[in-house]
Amino acid sequence: MTINKKIQTIIHSAIFASLVPVPALAQAPTTGDRPILEELIVTARKREQNLQDVAVGVSLLSGKAMREAQIKNASELATLLPTLNVQASSGPSTSSFNIRGIGTQAFSPGVDPSVSTMLDGVVMGRSGMAFLDLVDVERVEVLRGPQGTLYGKNASGGVVHIITKDPTPELSGTVAATAIEDDEYRVDGSIAGPLTDNLGYRLTGSKIDDSGYSRNFYTGDKINDTDSYNVRGKLLWEVNEDLEFLLSSDYSKSDCDCTVLSVRSILPGPDQQRLLEEQLPVVPSKHNQDVNEDQPTFTHLRSGGYSLTAHWSIENYTLTSISAYRDWESESIVDLDRGPNNPLALSFPSPPKTEQNQFSQELRITSPPQDWGSYVLGAFYFEQDVNNSNTTTTALLEPVVPATTRQSKTDVTGKNAAVFGEVNFNLWQNWQLILGGRYTYDELEYHTSADKTDGLIFPAPGDFSDSLDDSDFSPKVSLQWDFSDTAMVYGSYTSGYKGPAFDTTLLTGGSFVKPETSNAFETGYKSRWFDNTLFLNVAIFYAEYQDYQAQSAFDENPQDMIPGGLILINSGEVSTQGVEIEFLSQPLDNWTISGGVTYVDATIEDYPEGNCSGGQLARGECPLGFQDLSGGQLPYTPKWKLNLATDYTIQLNAMPFNIIVGGNLRTQDDVLYELSQDKYTVQDAYTVVDLRAILAGKREGYRVTAFVKNVFDKNYASLIFANSAVLQPNTYIQLVPKYANRTAGIEVRYDF
Repeated sequence: MTINKKIQTIIHSAIFASLVPVPALAQAPTTGDRPILEELIVTARKREQNLQDVAVGVSLLSGKAMREAQIKNASELATLLPTLNVQASSGPSTSSFNIRGIGTQAFSPGVDPSVSTMLDGVVMGRSGMAFLDLVDVERVEVLRGPQGTLYGKNASGGVVHIITKDPTPELSGTVAATAIEDDEYRVDGSIAGPLTDNLGYRLTGSKIDDSGYSRNFYTGDKINDTDSYNVRGKLLWEVNEDLEFLLSSDYSKSDCDCTVLSVRSILPGPDQQRLLEEQLPVVPSKHNQDVNEDQPTFTHLRSGGYSLTAHWSIENYTLTSISAYRDWESESIVDLDRGPNNPLALSFPSPPKTEQNQFSQELRITSPPQDWGSYVLGAFYFEQDVNNSNTTTTALLEPVVPATTRQSKTDVTGKNAAVFGEVNFNLWQNWQLILGGRYTYDELEYHTSADKTDGLIFPAPGDFSDSLDDSDFSPKVSLQWDFSDTAMVYGSYTSGYKGPAFDTTLLTGGSFVKPETSNAFETGYKSRWFDNTLFLNVAIFYAEYQDYQAQSAFDENPQDMIPGGLILINSGEVSTQGVEIEFLSQPLDNWTISGGVTYVDATIEDYPEGNCSGGQLARGECPLGFQDLSGGQLPYTPKWKLNLATDYTIQLNAMPFNIIVGGNLRTQDDVLYELSQDKYTVQDAYTVVDLRAILAGKREGYRVTAFVKNVFDKNYASLIFANSAVLQPNTYIQLVPKYANRTAGIEVRYDF
């Protein structure tokens, strides 16, 4: 055995021996008697590559894996990926993704998302736009850590890229119907094929009718219901073998009485008995999903867009253009006091509304692989307008002061231009050096105004406007060694950037915060084992974020009747470090396993004037109205998270169908839900198991799937926070999702 062979064997064996193989999910073809996993193709580096050859921390979910796990919305992706978490909120319009502990900790029209979401190569300008229904999806790629040298818009925490299916050269399609407990029904379908010899199409649609799984005892109605639909169309024109155009258009609409948040607990205090009695017949508990609220809670969402993607091959170089326009509208309201009374005498004759529209243009040139290496160069332009409006009436001072109606409005316009690129140099003996960089220029301007005050609840009226600009250069260096035909290691340094932002509230008069920057280091190992029947990947990472954009509290005094608020600041420094392990295996022809485990330590290094929760204020734990959060942990980030999935096919030789049995398991450590470090906002560790059985036709494309989510009926909350110390002192609110209960369903699908 040569020295090189010995080194390769030692490295393989050392890494492999430190891991414990565990069950999970995938599907693959077979060759002879030995199963061979199909190649996992990603476009993380702007060219189609095998996942195992890419020196980037990237996770891949196939459309098939999502369908079999009954994943219907992007918010559920975190149930299959250990490195991804969802920061739930009081409505889908302000929820966001979290990767490696980094997520959006400040929601304002003037703040960019920390984790960027893309749909077919088009960046989504607002966090809430990410949570769309997953219909006719080819795959989802999740890039972990700062991104910028290859993707259109900077992302300080990572990228979630949803890629839908394209037209096909032959007639194909699918139709499916699903029924789930608590009167939830879904239908979806698609059809694709040729219109002419060089023109193809694809049409996709879906409809969801969910009657809700909770109840509002004040009205007697079921709540947390959803009524939505989605349509999407694609036209692919292959002008010749060197030039093609793909025109895409989509539209979605959702109306729901959601997200209604229930009362988890009311801690001892002078108001406890009164607040408990107000909730009756609802009894606060960690299992509670019901409410007793006088204010209707709802969310109306509308989203649509167009994109034109062109690929032009010029002597083996590929020129790509993506031109896109999107718009999004959100109208939502919640019951602020979460009870049958209205202590602030507030009403919303015109519910809060957000309207957004964006235009983006990306140009890239991709070189063919050559002996020396390859490159990708690009330019990007992005512009968006975000408008927030709100009309609120208070009658708290009547009859001394007549009821006051206040109208407020905020307009924010942002422009982002960049040039970026990566060059891959082939060095010696299977070594590669990857150098990348991005120059970004940002412009931001805003105008905010409000017309009245009642002298107590509403802050003073005002009118502010301002503008700013900033620029940044973000480098990247990566070194990759393919030390055998089946394994490689890499190390990288990446600089991240998130643009400047305005605090658009009247409280601060339009103060701005500096850009958030980061330095991220990663080393990884990717390998294939046992004649390509096992893929095993490991990544170790460390990142520091400077001028972290977050929110801080201004004084909220429980002796006053004025609830406090949050202002946008650069909080200081945070860090995140950890290990990610993912695997995909097919030990037998009819058995597939996949999964992953992640350890993340996400720490607040420096945040001297952090916000306080309403509970901490009510208990007198924050006498100054703020606290030093340095040394705390970032929210929505369990230290340990494990996902496993598996499928086993039972061959029935005498029948026209086979039986596939499978399941998914996810387990995670305790998770903190508030940046304030309030100990009462911690969700204990939990484990959820989903099971399914599929009757799959051998020649015909029918599949009948019976499934049970959360087989062992394990309760958990996806959001916990303290309500205002004024409105409900020492009261904790939660979101207990539908699948925190054991829930059964059946799906009938036909593919042709």
